[in-house]
Formats: sequence, structure tokens, C-alpha cells
Amino acid sequence: MSKFINTTVIGLTIGILFVVGAVIVTGEPTLFWNLPSAFIIIGGTVAAIITSFPLTRLKTFGSVGKKAFKKEEYNLEEDILTLVKISELSRKEGLLALEDSVDDLTEDDFIRKGIRFIVDGADEEQLRNLLEGSTYFMKQRHQKGASIFEMIASIAPSLGLLGTYVGLIPMLNNLDDATALGPMMALELVSSFYGAFIAYVIFSPLARRLKSMSKEEEYRREILIEGLADIHQGKNPRLILEELCAFANITIDTEKSAEKEKAEEIPVNPAFKAKGMA
Repeated sequence: MSKFINTTVIGLTIGILFVVGAVIVTGEPTLFWNLPSAFIIIGGTVAAIITSFPLTRLKTFGSVGKKAFKKEEYNLEEDILTLVKISELSRKEGLLALEDSVDDLTEDDFIRKGIRFIVDGADEEQLRNLLEGSTYFMKQRHQKGASIFEMIASIAPSLGLLGTYVGLIPMLNNLDDATALGPMMALELVSSFYGAFIAYVIFSPLARRLKSMSKEEEYRREILIEGLADIHQGKNPRLILEELCAFANITIDTEKSAEKEKAEEIPVNPAFKAKGMA
């Protein structure tokens, strides 16, 4: 389930409001509007991005941008308790009992994938390789998405410098005409202002946000992989709980979790119940 991260919206809003406020406080905000500067920064950035990335990557720009404002809501405590429940079921009914109950055990696709690998007979090394490979390619996808934002953040200030050159060259050529110096100087400085604003207030923070989200997901998956490997080994559920809590650096109240388990029991396939009674 995704939800807006308030800090992203708040941070961007504060940054934009303060910069715009500073422009207004100068008393002459119209001086900060310069069409040639906008053409250089916006046109140059768009052209550089189109040149650098294939169409398939460019199409993901909007969806990746949305992800910077959204985040999968993860609960490590809930994940650990889910893995402990799965381990209890596997020790009680056997690993094959997980096959028909996998959709009832969890809604998380990564845990489901790990359970299916276990049921399909993967050994521990294969299980780790498959899940770590999935995590690696997830990281690659995330890095590709963030790379467009990083490129914009790096290009915009450079294009601001290019705008400075565009204004500086004619200005130096017209030093004898005092009336022409003002507009040319404005082109120089406003170009740098646009480039710095786009890079340091908008795109650089968004790129960092995407990277941070990717790191959090990678960290969570590492804990899940350890838990799934423990289930494969048939470790005691209590040991799994202690081990994963140590990895995640959290403490879980087992009494409260026991009350939750009573309220939400994992349904077991009747066939396995009948088999156990037989």
C-alpha cells in the first residue's frame, strides 16, 4: 500500500516558497523573468535528456517521479511476525503445507516468491541466489530511474553557466553602449539562477529521495531473505524471531503478538489437517 510522504511535499514546498518569497521581497520580481535564459535551461536540459536516454527510459520519467512522492508502507515488525508464523506452520505441517496456504500467509510478493521457491525444492544456496538476484535487479531498476533525475540536477547548473557565457560575450562586445549592458548582465545572472533552482531545490533532492527509498527496500529484503533461509533450515520459530529482531534492531512484544495471532489465525488446508489426524 502506498501513501504520500509528507516530508517530500513539505520540503519542496518550503524550498519553492522561500526562493519565490526572496524574489518578491526584492521589489522587482519581473527582473527574474528572462525568456532567453528559460530557453537555454529548459530547452538544453530536455535536449540533453532526450539525447542521453532511449525512449523506453524516457517513458518512465513520470512514473518514477510519482514514486519520489510515494512509498511502500513497510512494517518490519509485521514482516518478522509473518515469517515466524510461516515457520511454525512449516514445522507443524511440513514445508508442503505452505504451498496451498501461501496466498493466505501473506500479501507480500517477495515473501510469497521465497515460499514458492522453498516448496519447489530449492536448496538454501539456490534460494539465496534467486532472492538476492531479484533484489539486485530491483536495485538496477531503481538506479536507472534515479539516473534521469541525477542527470537533470547535474546539467541544469552547467547550462546556467552556458547562459552566462551567452550574455557575457555580447556584453563585452558592447562595453561602449551602457544601455545594452543591463539586459545582457540580467541574461547572465538569471540563467545561473534558473539552473541552480532547478538542480538544488527540485531534482537533486528528488534523486536522493529515490535512492534512499531503494536502500530501505534493499535492507528490508535482506532481512526477509535471512528469515526465509531460516525457515528452509527448519529453525525453531523463537530463534528466528530473536535473530531477525537482532538484524532489524527492533524489539517485539511476544505477548501482544500472541494476542494478535489468536485474532488472526492462519488458515490451514483441511487436507493437511486430515493427513495429520490420520
